Amino acid sequence: MSSSPYLKIILDNGITIIAEKIDTVQSIAIGMFVHSGVVYESDKMHGVSHFIEHMIFKGTAKRSAKKIASEFDRIGGVLNAFTSKDFCCYYARVVKDKLEKAVDVLGDMIMNSVFPADEIERERRVILEEIKMYEDSPDEIIHELLGQNIWKNAKLGRPILGTRETVGSMTRDDIYDIFESQYVSENLCICIAGNFEWDKLCSLIDKKLKNMRQGKFIHSLQKVEPSSDASVYVKNMEQVHLTLGTEGVSFSDDRRFALTILNAAFGGGMSSRLFQEVREKRGLAYTVYSYHTSLANTGLFGIYAGTSMNQLPFVLAVCKKEMERFRQKGISSRELNATREQLEGNMLLGLESMTNRMNRLSMGFLYNVEPLAPEETLAPYLAVTTDEVNELASYLLDEKRLAITIIAPTANIGPILEKAGYSRRNIEILRPERVEK
Repeated sequence: MSSSPYLKIILDNGITIIAEKIDTVQSIAIGMFVHSGVVYESDKMHGVSHFIEHMIFKGTAKRSAKKIASEFDRIGGVLNAFTSKDFCCYYARVVKDKLEKAVDVLGDMIMNSVFPADEIERERRVILEEIKMYEDSPDEIIHELLGQNIWKNAKLGRPILGTRETVGSMTRDDIYDIFESQYVSENLCICIAGNFEWDKLCSLIDKKLKNMRQGKFIHSLQKVEPSSDASVYVKNMEQVHLTLGTEGVSFSDDRRFALTILNAAFGGGMSSRLFQEVREKRGLAYTVYSYHTSLANTGLFGIYAGTSMNQLPFVLAVCKKEMERFRQKGISSRELNATREQLEGNMLLGLESMTNRMNRLSMGFLYNVEPLAPEETLAPYLAVTTDEVNELASYLLDEKRLAITIIAPTANIGPILEKAGYSRRNIEILRPERVEK
């Protein structure tokens, strides 16, 4: 056991269990997390983590894909999964008296998936269609392209889905070998939030997953230097999709609390500076926002806007003006207090979701940052000062540090950037065939 505010144990076979008991609900969310993702993939196997995520739903030694789905449908439960840059999660939501069924099915999938050859080929086609669908959604793929621009030639910048070439060439044996090396007991953390009995829960998981493949997954992360180049993807379309971004802060960096406040004030909501100046006052874009993502040893801060070609110079100019205004004048005490109040409401609403609480529990396993107890969650944000926010803004919102990624119907973006006051930088022009690979 540990000093964590949550219930935690490591079973004899190395599986970690961490849980939060909430007696006032009738449901349970359970997630099985493994270190996986593009940051651990070779060039040849780019996209394999996401491929494995799909295949784990395609049958075990005792359950077909249809039986896995029907068992959850029968109990009114939810079963799903997602792949991130650096982990995979398989999760379920059930009423409390169906926990044993959820553990049994999830455990069977994690341990005993058989990766049938016919399902491999069928799912390969599904993923290739998923890649095409993603490429046809410029407001989504632009963020992936921004990451590729910031982290050039690094695994972190690769798309989670892989490419048509890598997904098309992976063999069944290649995929299964990765599955067997990553899905081992010491690389599994099971997180549970909801109404359960702790001793019965531990006994149940120990029983159902006792025979899981034992072993460690040795994982190390590459540290890469961010770029501040511009990349323009030329595509025949009506709207321009613009992102500005730079390296943010990692989960282990306490500045992430100040960054959360900076982001909320700058572009994180309808009352934010960016939304008010770009959309409400000038009507230059329907969608405009800023965001940040923290990872194990880095992070990403980004700004997005979707606009028309003739409005692009004005959107760029307003973004630059607002960044400079924040850097020069900073956040006021009044704005800081209002943002804290906004975050408090968001966090309290988030705590009503068992799935959100389950996801929070994984932070210690994934990022070496133990999650705070719910009553302590807000404290680090309340402790952030105006000086901390302003110091971070001076560093992050420096236009010279930002990589720029644009999907536009023309390659003639250089003069527009110059007219909007952006510093000179390398501009790479990529044609449609490069976007669609």
